[in-house]
Amino acid sequence: MDSLDLAMTHLRAMADGDVEAARACLHPDHLNHMAVDEPPAAAQHGVPGFMATSAWLRSAFSDLSFDLIEGSSDEHATFAHVWMRGRQTGPFVVFPPGGAPVSFPATGREFAVRQAHVFRLRDGLHAEHSAVRDDLGMMTQLGHLPPSPASIARMARWNISGGARKSVASVVASAEGAATAATAL
Repeated sequence: MDSLDLAMTHLRAMADGDVEAARACLHPDHLNHMAVDEPPAAAQHGVPGFMATSAWLRSAFSDLSFDLIEGSSDEHATFAHVWMRGRQTGPFVVFPPGGAPVSFPATGREFAVRQAHVFRLRDGLHAEHSAVRDDLGMMTQLGHLPPSPASIARMARWNISGGARKSVASVVASAEGAATAATAL
């Protein structure tokens, strides 16, 4: 498998929650630099952290996919410019560094945003991942931004009803469960 195929296998494994594909792509010491605003379990190195990130994304987005626009690689790194697409069918919980998690209720809306992923290679596997993501564009397409009377009312109902609190606990547990299951295999 060449480096660009490895990158797309990595992203498909993320979208599908495919632990075997993840094992084929990731160095045991794999570090996801993007995990800083994801559930705590996503900060783990290797496949467990990867599977925690996958569970987190899949809990919020159905029909998740990554479609290659362009890519390039050398012996040290691979760059993949992609479209990330999906539909928000579950709560999307973000974990701001140093802050409390924030849960955004499902809107049922679709999104398509560009992302640029960089994969550092070691022993022919992904040892590090970083990305430039259009989170603002995604949140705008999902109807969470800019704040409008409708989005403010939706968030208020979500928080008052306890949905936000419950979704944070559920997403954290799902990510932890995925990481633990990946460790056990």
